[in-house]
Amino acid sequence: MVDVSDSTPMMVEVTKMLLESVHTGTALGTLTPNGLPWWCVIAGTTTVARVLLTTPISIYLHRMSVKQQSLNTLLKTWQTTLQTSMVAETRMKGKELDEDVLNKELKKRLAKKQSRLMMMHGCHPLFGLLLPIVQFPVWMCMSFAVRHLAGRSVWLIDGPGVYVMAAQGMAEEGLLWFANLTAVDPTYGLTAVLWTVCMSNSVLSHWNMRRTRHDNATLPLLPRIMRTVMYVYPFFLAGISIAQPSGLVFYWIVSALVALVQKLVFNIKAVRRVLGLPGPAPTNSQIIDRIFRT
Repeated sequence: MVDVSDSTPMMVEVTKMLLESVHTGTALGTLTPNGLPWWCVIAGTTTVARVLLTTPISIYLHRMSVKQQSLNTLLKTWQTTLQTSMVAETRMKGKELDEDVLNKELKKRLAKKQSRLMMMHGCHPLFGLLLPIVQFPVWMCMSFAVRHLAGRSVWLIDGPGVYVMAAQGMAEEGLLWFANLTAVDPTYGLTAVLWTVCMSNSVLSHWNMRRTRHDNATLPLLPRIMRTVMYVYPFFLAGISIAQPSGLVFYWIVSALVALVQKLVFNIKAVRRVLGLPGPAPTNSQIIDRIFRT
């Protein structure tokens, strides 16, 4: 058998060392000289990491949507002018007016103009990928680290014959009915909670996407794909969680719960006004009612 540290990527090892130092009290010094229980370590580090990393990006993306709405309004005005100009240009050249060809050329010019304007003002739709680009590697590192600490190998990074020893305390420092963080939850309660929180996130994200659109136009291809992925993701993650140690599923729940709370906070009118976020925002009671009705 091979020791896990010989095959584990450096970032996962660093994450494990950080979590273990918080557990023993080394990282927090005199604040918690005796350390913290593992459930508290997982919940605390996840909350701090998500707030510090994703909150600034989320604020930027919300502000970016304000610019996008303003530019889209400008483009709609410009579309009428451009269409009139193209019709006049075609007639001046004595060419036959083909409506299909005219519409295709109009869409082409508008798309080019939109891309240039969005890039110039720092609100191109591709910038919306900034959050998952930052968030996904952190989520993967934490997932691999927590799984190792629970005494499970990760087939993506560990070779055959790799031995993983559970961290001290992981078998008894859980919470409520999942006291053993190294074992699979036989009640499937954690899986149910995970699905509920992830689906709530998806419904709220979809509703926010619809709220920022002021017309009934069909969504472009990329947002439609994102919408589908958002609703498939809770089922996919819940299915995987059935065979995972409770500590890992608990981390996924906390991560999704922090994201949900962030979205709810960003929908408070006072918070949106202070941060300069687009409005008007639906109330949290409306959001929670919509989530449960969905």
